[in-house]
Order: sequence, then C-alpha cells, then structure tokens
Amino acid sequence: MKVAVWGSGPIYEAALRACRRQEIDVVVEVHDCDVLLLANYTRIVKAAEREIPRIGALCFHASPLPRHRGRDAVYWTVKMGDPTCGVSWFWIDAGIDTGEVAGTSEVARPPELRPRDLYETILVPLGEALLDTLLAQFKRGIVSRFPQDERFASYEPPRPKPAVAVET
Repeated sequence: MKVAVWGSGPIYEAALRACRRQEIDVVVEVHDCDVLLLANYTRIVKAAEREIPRIGALCFHASPLPRHRGRDAVYWTVKMGDPTCGVSWFWIDAGIDTGEVAGTSEVARPPELRPRDLYETILVPLGEALLDTLLAQFKRGIVSRFPQDERFASYEPPRPKPAVAVET
C-alpha cells in the first residue's frame, strides 16, 4: 500500500507516524498512491485530483461528522458547549465535509479546555489512533465507507474575527 500525505501541523505529523507504525509506504507523487491523506489540508481538492488515488482521498475532520462541518469545528464544539468532541476521517467528494465516513471516534469533552488545547491534547491523538486502525484495515483490504446521516448535519461558519481596538 502506498499513501501520499498532504497537509501541515500536528495532525499531519500524526498521520506520518501512523503510516510508519503500519509500515505504509509514504510517497511524494500522488499519481502513484492508493490513498491520499489530507491532514490539515485547507485547499479544495478538484475532482481530477480526487480521482487519482486508487482507493480515494481521505480527509481528517476535527468533529464527529456530520456535526460541525466547516473549517472551525473545534471552535464551534467549545463555543456551543458540546458535551462530547471527536474526529472523523472521511472520503472527500464535491461537497464541503460531506463525503462518506471511513471512521469516527467520539469522547467526552473536558469543559475546561480551550479550542487549541482540545485539538492538540485530545483530538489529534484521537485522530492518530483512528487512522492507525483504518490503515491496518486498508492493508487487509477493508475499506469502510458510511454515508453521513443528513438529519444530524450542521455547517458552521468561520469563527468571528476578533474585534480590532481603535485608538482615538
């Protein structure tokens, strides 16, 4: 199995660690991969790019989809006081965070954690563990694809920009 990984930050590093643990070949060239992993990758992936990997393009999302679709899921999880938090790895399609889910994991949300701390201490490790499981399944020929239940879908806007103080 060959995987290309696009992205940055802690979940990108976590995805690389999971690939190493599972002895997955990480390739640079997407034209030679089975799965394209998108780990904190914020560009829209065009249809032609999505169709290159033999199995598909798998994206990390910092919420249990279909809840909190959109770019600031962790912020909204905290802002809305959700009692739980979680992560998803999903197969991207033409929509925004609407593709079939490969796997999701959800846990109780520690209420004292701010969004960045929640992401780094809970969600990234949860995403890494889930990806570990998914990669092990892929190696055995098991590729999960579950449609999202639109009855539970929510799409959140980008977080509000902080007010800029105006000196007079």
